[in-house]
Amino acid sequence: MSKVVVLGAAHPHVFDMAAAVAGAEGAELVGVWDEDASRRGAASQQLGVEAIDSLDRALAMEPSLVLCGAVPCDRAGLARRAIEVGAAALVDKPLAVTHQELDETIKAVEHFGRPVITFYPYRGEPFIQAAKAALDAGHIGKIVRVMSCGPHKLQPDTRPAWHWTRRHNGGCMIDVGSHHADICCWLADQGPDWISSIHVNISQPAYPEFQDFAQAQLRFPNGAVAHVEADWLTPCSMQHFGDTRTWIQGTTGKIEVRLGDERSGYLWTAELPQQTLDTSPYPGLEAWTTQLIEDLCAQRSGAIDQVDVWRASRVSLCAFDSAQEGGRGVRLQCGSRLETLP
Repeated sequence: MSKVVVLGAAHPHVFDMAAAVAGAEGAELVGVWDEDASRRGAASQQLGVEAIDSLDRALAMEPSLVLCGAVPCDRAGLARRAIEVGAAALVDKPLAVTHQELDETIKAVEHFGRPVITFYPYRGEPFIQAAKAALDAGHIGKIVRVMSCGPHKLQPDTRPAWHWTRRHNGGCMIDVGSHHADICCWLADQGPDWISSIHVNISQPAYPEFQDFAQAQLRFPNGAVAHVEADWLTPCSMQHFGDTRTWIQGTTGKIEVRLGDERSGYLWTAELPQQTLDTSPYPGLEAWTTQLIEDLCAQRSGAIDQVDVWRASRVSLCAFDSAQEGGRGVRLQCGSRLETLP
């Protein structure tokens, strides 16, 4: 039986990952550690597993997989500790809030040979999977533009102090934007060679390090472009946390996906008018997450490639850098920064 341990429960996304363990063949959730005793106790009660009072003791349980939902600035370090003892790591986004943390994690994975995967659940959404399949099958011709927008409710009274700071949480583009950087690169099937980004803070002047809106423009080596957008401005009246949108423009057709209070996906081709994307081959997000956990526990390649994790992390970090510099262009090659343009 593969043991699974939660390392850090600062963000509730980790509970979605942990819930999927119950359906994973040959896997068992055995404990939760968090440096904060109150968080540790609450998570233990919610998950129905042991509260482990020491990180060393959690790692000494010889887990096959750790699920990391710690404060963002601590996630990469915890993932590195996990792979040092032979575990795989599935980490809530963002994986890293600095280039240094990302670089150190890449080196650790290369050295220890165990995966560190960021949990990007949009990959498991049936409409997104159907869109990817239609694109790969050539139904809309060659890709021209991908646009992925990720709005989110803020609910500021519920946010912990770490949510508002650069050091702890990165920024809007690093946090929410990393989902959509991944979607754009995955659909384009490559990383960008140029990025320019801006971000602003209009609604939260009490938190000067916070951004409530960010957008980035990406250009890919094949000439295609992408627009990534993220914000904390979803109206409270919406039932869902956000009205996520993905648009894919091809040379002969287009795809539109909406995931929020309305869930829909449509395809237009050169020959056929609007038709609903066929999601029947895809079992749903929960089953997708369970399969990802099974694969990581069994040391199999899963639905998210390691190179995709490095790519999305680097893109979101470089987009943040560009925004900090007033939108200056950043050139990239093979996922690494080359230079910031004047």
